[in-house]
Amino acid sequence: MSHRSRLTLTALTLVAAAAFAPQAQASGFQLREQSPLSQGNAFAGVSAGGGDISSLFFNPAVMTQYEGWQFSFGGTYVGLSAKFEGGTATRTATLQGLGFQVAPVTLTNLNTISGASSHPNAAISAVLPEFNIMYSVNRDLKVGLSLNVPFGLTTEYDSNWIGRYHALKSDLKTIDIAPSLAYRATDQVSIGVAVIVRKADAELSNAVDYGTALALKVGAGLAAAGLSTVSPGPGQNSPVATIAMGAPNATFGTPGFATPGAWDGQAGLKGSGWGVGFKVGMVIQPNKDLRIGLAYQDKMSMTLKGDASFSYPANLPPTDLGALTGAGLKNGKGQADLELPSTFSLGFDWQATPTFALQGEVARTTWSRFQTLRVKFTDNVAPQTTESVTDENWRDTTFMSLGGTWKVSQAWVFRAGVAFDKSAVADAYRTPRIPDNDRKWVSFGTSYTFSKKVTVDVGYSRLIISDGKVMLKSGTAASDPNITRGNLDGTIKAAINILGASLRYSF
Repeated sequence: MSHRSRLTLTALTLVAAAAFAPQAQASGFQLREQSPLSQGNAFAGVSAGGGDISSLFFNPAVMTQYEGWQFSFGGTYVGLSAKFEGGTATRTATLQGLGFQVAPVTLTNLNTISGASSHPNAAISAVLPEFNIMYSVNRDLKVGLSLNVPFGLTTEYDSNWIGRYHALKSDLKTIDIAPSLAYRATDQVSIGVAVIVRKADAELSNAVDYGTALALKVGAGLAAAGLSTVSPGPGQNSPVATIAMGAPNATFGTPGFATPGAWDGQAGLKGSGWGVGFKVGMVIQPNKDLRIGLAYQDKMSMTLKGDASFSYPANLPPTDLGALTGAGLKNGKGQADLELPSTFSLGFDWQATPTFALQGEVARTTWSRFQTLRVKFTDNVAPQTTESVTDENWRDTTFMSLGGTWKVSQAWVFRAGVAFDKSAVADAYRTPRIPDNDRKWVSFGTSYTFSKKVTVDVGYSRLIISDGKVMLKSGTAASDPNITRGNLDGTIKAAINILGASLRYSF
């Protein structure tokens, strides 16, 4: 039997793990930066409204607080730094069990993956736009429309860095279009609802150690044929190592293809898709000085469809290239089901004095929905490799913030706030694609009113992120997604600076 027909490569999992899921500025890969005004007090009380109509992203019921036409447009610059330090990377220990540690295999540092132990900032900064418009049909009925970017970030690593088998480029872009409706049921209670139409585009790439993938499959093929995969004696090569070194072998055809670390290429996925969801909210105002807001954004399931691509070193022998493409590692179509979480939020806005208001916010996000990522390869792929499943094992998160607003004159308003945001990613599952960890917010902001119609808002936040440990381990089972990527350990040091500005206009 030829080695081609015996290959059932798991290398496809190298382009599946964490696909369509780069890290962002809230827990998991969620973006909270949807209102430069609310940025100033760390989004405290945003579910209760009271600032401007940009808070309708969080709770559509807040629109009943405004009259006439309301318009806001702005952008938020997100400056993210994510540096990888103190890295070590090794290939799976299964290779030693196959006899690759025995001379005269002329491989240098077979166990150690080459590359710099640190990497400079891999994150790409971006500007997030936001647009909101509202019209009062009458005192009690309001209609609105918002455009926002709720998820997304880009990270990109050098092609020869030590963790290249786990991540090169990760890019996610989304946009929400949300028509909204709010109704004042009583003087104390308003309700709102919005329909969300979401577009997502994603790109993912990483390096692939084709040599290791093939060596592992040679060992599996030898075992299936009833042949030994271990060294026959001290100082002697195993059958797997012998094949890798070029000795003839009638069972597996042309030798010389299974050399770990010798044949590096790249693999990637690009996909896009649409999703539809909703959010509902309520604002309760028991007296003129206190508002309480409750809001719920429903979970959303999206199917992203696109292309899987594979590239190989130019000097890869034709027989070996044929073995890889014959096993399904060739350009084709793929799709991934992305499970996005629901979020429940509760906020208050209390006008403590005529010039000072205190706000608070708590939000719970069900990231535990993101337990696995399943990528299906729908054509041009061998039957054995039509699906790849990667464990994510994320957990639900809680965001908490407290802030204040000071009106110092008819024209000037100042804000400040602090917040804490829990990470959705446990240390054992953190990857370079998702350098997420617990973060603390410190925020400041101001508004200046030029006239009854025009106001400008500015908000700034510094996010202090705990160092994130990367502890990715390669198992021994062929189904393990890291078996061809190897082990990767290190620390991600991240920080975020956020600056937003918006223009409000009413008439």
